[in-house]
Amino acid sequence: MKTLLGIVVVSYHSDDRTVSFVTKELPKIRVPFKVVIVDNGASPEEAEALAKRLTNVKVLRAENGGYAKGNNLGAEWLRENVSPEYILFSNDDISIRSESLMEVLLDRCVHHPEIGAIGPEVVGLDGVRQSPEPYIGLWKRYFWMYVSSLFLSRERKRRVFDLDYPSRAQEGVHYKLSGSFILVDAASFFQAGMFDEQTFLYAEENILSERLSAIGRTCWFCPSVRVVHEHGKTINDHFRDKSRSLLQYDSMAYYYRAYKGYSRFETVVVRILFRIILAAK
Repeated sequence: MKTLLGIVVVSYHSDDRTVSFVTKELPKIRVPFKVVIVDNGASPEEAEALAKRLTNVKVLRAENGGYAKGNNLGAEWLRENVSPEYILFSNDDISIRSESLMEVLLDRCVHHPEIGAIGPEVVGLDGVRQSPEPYIGLWKRYFWMYVSSLFLSRERKRRVFDLDYPSRAQEGVHYKLSGSFILVDAASFFQAGMFDEQTFLYAEENILSERLSAIGRTCWFCPSVRVVHEHGKTINDHFRDKSRSLLQYDSMAYYYRAYKGYSRFETVVVRILFRIILAAK
């Protein structure tokens, strides 16, 4: 018999935060679940120490291959050992704010069988929505959005580039959901090929959207339930701003080439321009 829900949490040198999330936040989920922690970049001793603190949770030690690879490892373990109907991928810097969160998300999946992935309203500590997002082309995202600041007012720029899209998004199908807390139909996720391990950080949600779309599944935004995300906590602890921006660009460039038909020449040119823009900031 299948378990209803499997949960994957990728931890990167954040044991205290991971333990707090598993012991304080996950109990708010009121459906049966099994948790697997992927301890990315941990030594055997560090992974063992984390497992001793979380005795009812499976802890897997992994080389730090990034978000996609870590989550795939956890999902594979769940498939082989638990066979869940649904898998939740969650960061450990999430706070669950809706008591019926999982029941609502699962109900939407039952009533909309075309859903491959679904996410709640994800807001930052400032209360601003971080999801969902429409498709945005390479040049628009990494060149024109920056250059336009030279000749567009802030208000005009928000309208031209639809920067308020997340705040006015209604329930339903959208291109991209936040990967910080995303529930997938397990069968659809595995059929789609899981996360693309060619990325290290960033672009995973965009690629998942493309892969699910290729098998006729959608990404669904459900704002009637909410989580709070301390956005970028782990990344900010380990990467400087400019190095983080270039890391993001490299993953996104791969996504644009592999899934949206952009040429390698275009992505190289935009990277050069983007580096110039970052240097000038």
